[in-house]
Amino acid sequence: MTGAVVNKGKCKYFYQLALAVKHSLMRSIFVLIILLFITIPGCKKDVIQDNHLTGQWQWEYSEGGYSFHKITPANNSLRLLNFYPNSTFSVTESGNASFNGTFTVTGDTTSGKIIHFISDYFGDPNGEVYNIRNNQLILTDYMIADGFRHYYKRVK
Repeated sequence: MTGAVVNKGKCKYFYQLALAVKHSLMRSIFVLIILLFITIPGCKKDVIQDNHLTGQWQWEYSEGGYSFHKITPANNSLRLLNFYPNSTFSVTESGNASFNGTFTVTGDTTSGKIIHFISDYFGDPNGEVYNIRNNQLILTDYMIADGFRHYYKRVK
């Protein structure tokens, strides 16, 4: 009988230890869930409505890449980038519709405003940082070391 009492005491000790570990683990999981709910919404970039983009922009040239290429329209072709108030865009080349899609604008604390084109044929997958100065739109490939900078002038 003495052996039974010792075993019962050991079982009680392991049972209390298991409860303590269980409570500690549950507390840690609860704290982790709370932290996720606090930090994840802060990581989302705000979508910005930017009316300065609305209008028609004519491509002038692009420059960049490893060996710093400068690309200009071939044979005086005319490429127009059109932004519409409903967050859609279209591109026309020499009067012919090339492609279209939608876009969103997000803010980034280090680079400024970023435009994301939702299209299979236009824009960098990471987005394009943009600046508008003196009726000139400058799109810079976002997060690409050897990216390009594209220059447009406002038409309308």
